[in-house]
Amino acid sequence: MSIGINGKQSHTANQKKENGVLSYLHTLCCSSHGVFSLHLSHSGVAQETLASICSQTQNQEICESILESYPGTTSADLPALSLISINLTMKQGSSNLDTLTKFVDNSTEPALKESFRNCVNLYSSIMESLKAAYQLSKAGEYLKISQLGESMILVYKCENGLLVDSPTGGITADMIITCETSASVNQYIIGVVH
Repeated sequence: MSIGINGKQSHTANQKKENGVLSYLHTLCCSSHGVFSLHLSHSGVAQETLASICSQTQNQEICESILESYPGTTSADLPALSLISINLTMKQGSSNLDTLTKFVDNSTEPALKESFRNCVNLYSSIMESLKAAYQLSKAGEYLKISQLGESMILVYKCENGLLVDSPTGGITADMIITCETSASVNQYIIGVVH
């Protein structure tokens, strides 16, 4: 609200500014056909937006760190951030899959070897799901992306099938927060679109 010459609040000036801002945002966000286009300024996703996205995860600080670990995040718009987050999740999943494969190869106890083999199969499914999520994100089909939550379930299923003192606790936690970060990015976009 602005203050007029006589010291009273000027609602008219404030309304004009608000209407101008709303008009500008409408121009940025909506095409003439009513299709939402998520383009932001050239400066990329604001730190406040990252904070808002990550506040919905178990650990906001780690979530922000994950997203900021990718150099393109600072210049990305929301659709690009979705792709970045899914790509980071695929990278973590691939790393976990490699580690679990090494555990299968190096394990001498049959039951443990079988547990790790089950995890390798689960992570293979996770990687396929993440590829599908990436394609949906690329197509702007954010409402159809369910693979991130499904992947978290498979990660838990892997970890729960291992011994209590399994050495995979750290990589499991990394995968879960990375999946959760990506899911939060996509949920944020859905909230903006709808």
